[in-house]
Amino acid sequence: CFKSPLTNVWGESRCGGDWGPELKFAGYDFLILEGKAEKPVYLWICDENVEIRSAEHLAGKTIPETETTVKKEVGDYECKVVSIGPAAEKLVKFACIMSDYDRAAGRCGGGTVMASKNVKAIAVRGHGEIPVARPEEFLEAVEDAERAALEHPDRAWFMEGTVSFMEFIDNTGDLPTRYALTNHWGKSKKVYEELKEKFITAYSACFGCPLGCGIHTEAKMGKWGAPMCGGPEYETAAGFTAASLCEDVEALLRANYLCNIYGMDTISCSQVIAFAIECRERGWISDELLDGVDLRWGNAEAVVEMVEKIARREGLGDILAEGVRRAAKIIGKGAEELALHVKGLEMPYHDPRVAKTGALQYGTANRGMCHVHPHETYDVVHTPSFAETLVPYGLPKPPIDGYMEKGMGRITALVQDAGMTTEILGLCKFLVWAGLSLKRRAAILSAAVGWDVSDVELLKIAERVTNLQRCFNVREGVRRKDDMIPKRLREMPAYGPFSKKEAAIMDYEGMLDEYYDVRGWDRETGIPKREKLEELGLKDVADQLGV
Repeated sequence: CFKSPLTNVWGESRCGGDWGPELKFAGYDFLILEGKAEKPVYLWICDENVEIRSAEHLAGKTIPETETTVKKEVGDYECKVVSIGPAAEKLVKFACIMSDYDRAAGRCGGGTVMASKNVKAIAVRGHGEIPVARPEEFLEAVEDAERAALEHPDRAWFMEGTVSFMEFIDNTGDLPTRYALTNHWGKSKKVYEELKEKFITAYSACFGCPLGCGIHTEAKMGKWGAPMCGGPEYETAAGFTAASLCEDVEALLRANYLCNIYGMDTISCSQVIAFAIECRERGWISDELLDGVDLRWGNAEAVVEMVEKIARREGLGDILAEGVRRAAKIIGKGAEELALHVKGLEMPYHDPRVAKTGALQYGTANRGMCHVHPHETYDVVHTPSFAETLVPYGLPKPPIDGYMEKGMGRITALVQDAGMTTEILGLCKFLVWAGLSLKRRAAILSAAVGWDVSDVELLKIAERVTNLQRCFNVREGVRRKDDMIPKRLREMPAYGPFSKKEAAIMDYEGMLDEYYDVRGWDRETGIPKREKLEELGLKDVADQLGV
């Protein structure tokens, strides 16, 4: 968690891999970085021993180069490393923190924050055990959750990697295409089949995971070439294909590889490139600024070249490296209305017009235009099996009409709070779709820490966290106007099978009013009311905000 350099509000990001568990084995729950080192450094944590070492010789090195060098220098190739790449050192606003070579804590510019502190990497090795309050009960709760995941019918989807979802997402009108001018591409099946047949080389899982959604790809020959690396995930695949109308799978792999080694968020990177293509099409970007890059729809070579230019802050890449909100302001000429973001965070690759819970999630999520923190709210529409798990807590019985607007405020708030419980517990959200119910989450927590926490109490804790994050944003100036979504996403898709009037969001303001009422926030300002904060035990926060 951090204050985002991209949005200037609440920032958070997470990734899979082994670094988090390793920190816990070393005896630490959290690591807090304060201040700034005088010169570049990296941290070496081995159980109770902590060293700050010079990283001046690592300046400009890519993620793989940095991680390999650090492991060699500490003399332990079993240690786990998080690091930043050249993009963060150039202060690209959406630079990320990378772990295990190709796992990305991608969004909001966490890598940029590390760079601003002159911290190049953090290596950790732990040899301890992790005590729990009630061991037998804990083991029973974990085994129950694991059985549920192994037996869940949707497990097979995850084992093919998140990119395997792309065809389903495309066919349900959930795939923003041509910079979200529409929400259906129709070519996702072809992309995934080529990817699977020619380029996926291995599958993997994060520490202790029964799902195993990781994939590894390699393009050994051809025009682009991409050494074996992790991904692409669904968001990356959608961003470097449908968003810019590029069908070249090898170019997708190259863009994914470059973002991994330079350390950049693939969502924001691909979004600013698609944004620039449309700006060029409208005549808002000069040939001089393009410096020979033929930036147009479907030109995969130009897309890959722009990834390099953004990482190096060259030409137009220097502007796009600021993120779409700042880039649009620099370009002008109508670009600010075109830019797809909320609070400065670029749009992910799920379209809110076929599941309008997603519109409210995009508008009100505390880190900006985010699909996953605290939850993918549109899944109560697209995944009835998931929706069924929330019926006991007030969700209408599925199926839920994604086009409806009345009632979406209450649904969105509930799904967000349910999702926030996994944030609190440090669990992967994918397990929620594979049987990790609220009751199971509460059972694991209770056994681990020795508290007796019910599923309903866990939801209340989540509501408290949501409000606390909101209050952070209020302190930074966020108000109702910052919860609005871009004009393009309130309009009917321009073409395709989902271009119909019910897809237009007719009364977003009304949906937002309902959401605020459910949350206990003021309709005019979006600030949590004192009575709500006091109900949640946040009287001190209410006093600080003066509400």
